[in-house]
Amino acid sequence: MMRQSSFAYMRFLGLSLITMMVFAPSAYAQYRGPISENAPSFSLDTPTSYENTPFTPPVEHMSKFWEDVQKRWIKHGVSVVLDYTSESAMALNGGGGSRAAYAHQIGAQLDIDWEKLVGWHGFRTHTVFINRAGHSLAKDFGDQSVNGLQEIYGGNADIGIKFVYVYATQDLMHDRMQIAFGKMPVNIDFSASPLYCTFMNNMICGSPKTLRRGTGGFANYPGSAFGTRIRYWTLHGVYFQAGLYGSNPDLTTPKYDRSGFNWSLDRYRGVYIPAEIGLIPSFGKDNLVGHYKFGFAYDSTNYSDNYWDVNGNPLALTGVAPRQKNGRTQVWLEGDQMLIRNGSGPLHGLYAMAGLIRNDAVSSPYLYQYYAGFVDRGFFKARPKDMFGIMFTTTTVSPAVRATQNLLYARGSRKLPQNASFPQSQVTAIELSYVIHVCEGLSVQPDYQHIMRPNLQSNKKDIDAVGLKIHAVL
Repeated sequence: MMRQSSFAYMRFLGLSLITMMVFAPSAYAQYRGPISENAPSFSLDTPTSYENTPFTPPVEHMSKFWEDVQKRWIKHGVSVVLDYTSESAMALNGGGGSRAAYAHQIGAQLDIDWEKLVGWHGFRTHTVFINRAGHSLAKDFGDQSVNGLQEIYGGNADIGIKFVYVYATQDLMHDRMQIAFGKMPVNIDFSASPLYCTFMNNMICGSPKTLRRGTGGFANYPGSAFGTRIRYWTLHGVYFQAGLYGSNPDLTTPKYDRSGFNWSLDRYRGVYIPAEIGLIPSFGKDNLVGHYKFGFAYDSTNYSDNYWDVNGNPLALTGVAPRQKNGRTQVWLEGDQMLIRNGSGPLHGLYAMAGLIRNDAVSSPYLYQYYAGFVDRGFFKARPKDMFGIMFTTTTVSPAVRATQNLLYARGSRKLPQNASFPQSQVTAIELSYVIHVCEGLSVQPDYQHIMRPNLQSNKKDIDAVGLKIHAVL
């Protein structure tokens, strides 16, 4: 039954993508889609039009002196972006420990265009270092799932200096093909969108987090893995890309390396192979651009079965070691579409966005994540750079995990798999956010989140929290 259901699901996704490709109009090659204005930019490589990786993300600067320095350096192929991001959150209810928490990131990004520097056509390199520190409010409420009220805390907080990534890109075939290689996150290319980090919740910012938590091979910023990616533009506004990355289930943990400076391969257990096809149509005289993508990935690493032991019995009843399953699969179907244009900028308009992620139910902790939301920038003519966002996202537990938890709970255990104290079901986050553009290079973002079933547990009280995000670029 499960195999038939999976086949029907895959067939539905495939037909949906084919339908979008057949009936969508041609994209305008000269028009760029939404480009992240935050840096260091983990959306640096997101294909947003018939164009490959930009040399450096387009950012504003608070310092006029540094902006002038950057303009001179960029002419010679060198860009250095320094930024600060803080996220503070305060719980209004929920019965947790502390009521407020602060976390921050300080980042430094070095981009080099070697064509401008030494004449090497189409060759660029990208490097990022960060500092992260602070406290996670969600953990005070016993929530160690994909949910997090402050996404900036995730992926190794309290690290003095973290080496995030260093990789190179080479454009080929008149920029129609690009190859990337180095130590890099998967989510700068696959299942990526600069719209995600309009929000503070960890379930969506960066990329849908069930992809990272669903398998060890999906290296998520600020984690990275050795790998390579190739992207080819088959038509204007249509691309295909595939990658090959080392799979490290212990990435960003003390078992391997939290600082990013350990470049050994001793914890790699397999390979992660993602593939994605994307469509970027543009509608009408206002160039209402959309971004649609369908992706599939396979992780060759061995993982423990969520329910069965090595002898084919429920491991919750026997206590015997779990059966090992070779490989995990992931599927994602995502899209965003500008509905109304508010100005000439790539983000100046009302975007609708939605997505569905499915993981391997046998060995992954989560089965589905789905989300839907709106992002609107420039709807007030007097505040053209302000932005409003509303997001709804739900994550469901693997049925096999829940079955094991039910058996253990019935036997009196309150220490269940996945850091649970009660059988898990799903967690839902509803978030409203408003980005206030204070001045060049500085934004302040009030935020509200409502969390239902924290840690995917129905016995936990809902959480209402208010937050404040500050982003400043030197």
